[in-house]
Amino acid sequence: MANLYNLKRFDLNLLVIFECIYQNLSISKAAETLFITPSAVSQSLQRLRVQLNDPLFVRSGKGITPTTVAINLHHHLEQNLNSIEETINITGKTELKRRFVVYGPQFHAIPELTQFINILFEDPNMEVVYNDTASETDQIEDLLNYRKADVVFTLEKCESRSLACTPFSECEVLLICRKDHPRLGDTASTDEILQERFAVLQSREHQVKEYLKMYSSARLAERDIAFSSSSLMSVFNAIHHSDLVGIAPKYIFESLKDTLQLKQITTPTTMPKFNLYMVYSRSSLSSPFFQEIINRIHEDKIIHTKNT
Repeated sequence: MANLYNLKRFDLNLLVIFECIYQNLSISKAAETLFITPSAVSQSLQRLRVQLNDPLFVRSGKGITPTTVAINLHHHLEQNLNSIEETINITGKTELKRRFVVYGPQFHAIPELTQFINILFEDPNMEVVYNDTASETDQIEDLLNYRKADVVFTLEKCESRSLACTPFSECEVLLICRKDHPRLGDTASTDEILQERFAVLQSREHQVKEYLKMYSSARLAERDIAFSSSSLMSVFNAIHHSDLVGIAPKYIFESLKDTLQLKQITTPTTMPKFNLYMVYSRSSLSSPFFQEIINRIHEDKIIHTKNT
């Protein structure tokens, strides 16, 4: 039986990177294959060299050649990594329970998100876990690279070699209040709106910046905030039970307006829209299951096609 404590102390990713270098005899090609930077490959190789006390690869002409230790290590790894891969691929069998983890904002009523989740539900063995990004402290890249999430929906456009970032949906927002608000009718001027107090949604830092940009362009940066919460339902509930005004996603408002007796306030200033992006690890495309999901999204034309 393997000594699990010793395995825990050893970074097994180093062996995967080593094997990729061995197969390509190139740092840059290994980086391209694994969707990481050449610098990250070189650093990992250096760590493995220190642990094994051997250079593993030496310069030979314009390329590199493996040492004897590297050749022996490759022979041991080749069969073992194949066995690990076969074990991992067991999860691809249709009779096994699947788990798909999504991180995103609290905008579940957006039609595109609903369609995306319904595609996942077509697999009878699928369990979908939807986590709120507002309560998550990890960076998007860490969520995906450490396999805490399969897909992240975010208001932030991510620029990363290892991640794919696609405009997914364009979301409208509205000014809202309760139907029997004592001062506001169905229409109001911006100055009248600014006399009121607001309930706002707290979110992750990059999302807050996006919202602030949106508020500023609508002259609402000066608003008086009386209530804030990381729960969208708490914000809606506060507006329902008070004279507070809020800015809400259109599709959520349409779903809740009758139940919570809310109304839209029309102003001379057009409320700007914001973009929702779908982000996933490029390495995930090596999974036939994941690739099929991405293909379905494109086939069903869920993804927003406007260039941003």
